[in-house]
Amino acid sequence: MSKKTKKAPQKPVLLSPENYIRKKARNLPVAECLITPEWEDVGECNILVARRHVNGNYTFGFYLVDTYCLGLKDAGYRFNVSEEEYNEIKDRFGDDFKPANYDEAHNIIYGALEYAEDLGFRPHKDFGVAQYILEEDTDDIPLIAYEFGYEGKPMLIVETRSELNRYLSTLEKAVGDDYDFIIRDEDEEEDDNEEEDDNEEDSEFDAAMREHFDKLSDEEKGEFLTRMDSFQDILERSKSLPHTPYKYEYPEYPQALELKHRELEAIFDPKNNDGINKKTLDDILSLPRESLIKDLEHCILYEIGQNCREISPINEAENLYGSLTHALYLLAELKATESLPVVLEVMRQSEDFHDFFFGDGASDIIVPVLYQIAKDQLPALLAYEKEPNLHVFFKSLAPAVFDMILRFQPERRPEVIAWYSELLDFLYENIHNTDYYDAEFAGMIMFEPMNFCGKELLPKIKRLFDTDLVDNLPSGDYETVEKEINAGIMRLDDRYEVKSIYEIYKAEK
Repeated sequence: MSKKTKKAPQKPVLLSPENYIRKKARNLPVAECLITPEWEDVGECNILVARRHVNGNYTFGFYLVDTYCLGLKDAGYRFNVSEEEYNEIKDRFGDDFKPANYDEAHNIIYGALEYAEDLGFRPHKDFGVAQYILEEDTDDIPLIAYEFGYEGKPMLIVETRSELNRYLSTLEKAVGDDYDFIIRDEDEEEDDNEEEDDNEEDSEFDAAMREHFDKLSDEEKGEFLTRMDSFQDILERSKSLPHTPYKYEYPEYPQALELKHRELEAIFDPKNNDGINKKTLDDILSLPRESLIKDLEHCILYEIGQNCREISPINEAENLYGSLTHALYLLAELKATESLPVVLEVMRQSEDFHDFFFGDGASDIIVPVLYQIAKDQLPALLAYEKEPNLHVFFKSLAPAVFDMILRFQPERRPEVIAWYSELLDFLYENIHNTDYYDAEFAGMIMFEPMNFCGKELLPKIKRLFDTDLVDNLPSGDYETVEKEINAGIMRLDDRYEVKSIYEIYKAEK
């Protein structure tokens, strides 16, 4: 591996807590798992999964699990809290938690979630972020069989009859009348118990947080509330900003896998999901270049066709996600610049497609591939960025290529500035057209000018922020972006390396 250039440390403002958790939390070691004792007897448990940062701080997820019916009723997360604060939060729970191993926690959460989804109940909305504190739900996690439901059928436990009515139609659609239910407060007067009911509706996690808050000094409380108010304002504002709906019109993709070179069947083998051995790589790369590239492009387009509208049952059943990564790496190894249209077709796919085939590793896979294939085709990348109704996380990967271009070809800075300038103009001109403009994407593309100190772009960046339609969650507000750019510290992301496929798969050549 080449020596990395010394640079100033990244400032945490560059990633919001949510984006950090999505992109990096799974790289942190699991430090502790806690669970409600005797949860199997009551059908509900609280689970805490904590990961530890290298600085000793903790990021953790909290999961309220209904094993009888509803699955994941609540979820939450805290980001980068100090060890002292983390221990204080745990202490508030006292005997309400006992240690558990991670495999137990994982199987309870995902088992209950799957059981509930079969009944038609979706997990709590905050699981969208909190899931990334858990390991990915793959066969790498040993299966532990737990019983879900009560005595072989769903048991719906609710506080009030009105709550019961919210769930009944969904439950009856799934199982008819083959279920039981309990209404805890059916016989209590609503007015006499209003305060008690409100308290019961709060999760134990919220109660612990309130107790922790009460222990703070007046000054600490003020600072905490200011931070929380500011963050909540940013979250609420983010929800109100324009977002691009995904409406890509799929072309005709190959419906049959017709290969000239049978050696490429190896990329579809689930045993090879995470890598290909040296002999197989040797066999593949010894094939005639032109026909090999055509076969690889065919493999990619075929796999897209099978999974573009929804992940195919075969891919899900066999956990087959490695095929596209292998094909992309092989095209990069071949320096197949002619294959850029096919690579961009991968990047036109949906969020579900992105999550299944690439997950948190999307940037680490796609950015180096784009560099080797598209570094001399920047107009084509810009044309892709201007396409309507695409998934913004895929689109946000293209500008990251400049981290590599400016590390390895710094003389191309004027070309990069011109590219970015045209993209900023395009976004400004389409500020009120959500087919082309997404506020989150506009915030995400500020990372690169901050990394390469794009002072030349500040007037156009400010013009975009002045519309008040740029999401501040990804990279901060204009003052933050301006300050980072003017600091003059190059922070080009050196995790993107030009490696041979043998180095990537640790298959010594």
